[in-house]
Amino acid sequence: MFVDYLQAFDSINRNKVIDSLNEYNILSKLIKLIALTLLGTSTMVKINNELSGKFDVQMGVKQVDPLSATLFSIAMDSILKKMELRGNISTRLRQCTAYADDILITARTTQAMTDTFVKLKN
Repeated sequence: MFVDYLQAFDSINRNKVIDSLNEYNILSKLIKLIALTLLGTSTMVKINNELSGKFDVQMGVKQVDPLSATLFSIAMDSILKKMELRGNISTRLRQCTAYADDILITARTTQAMTDTFVKLKN
């Protein structure tokens, strides 16, 4: 099964990104710098030369930030590790392979495929 997340960068929880960085023992100074760019941000929308009121942004990584793909990948890797789906398909009932926002789920049974998808979705 191939899974392609729509608006993947927009949907990731920023606090989970920070948690994932901590799990990988990234230098705390770097984590603090990244957190400054992610947490406590607000924005406005411009429509027909008129700005909306400010609103907080709590989800997603910035689309134009070159670090966003790496942050997203680290968070996804952390999720997959917690699901314990890595390994050889011959020794496991199922496995996942991920690249950016695309995930391949390989399973030996339909039920294992369904269970894995539901687990990933949650």
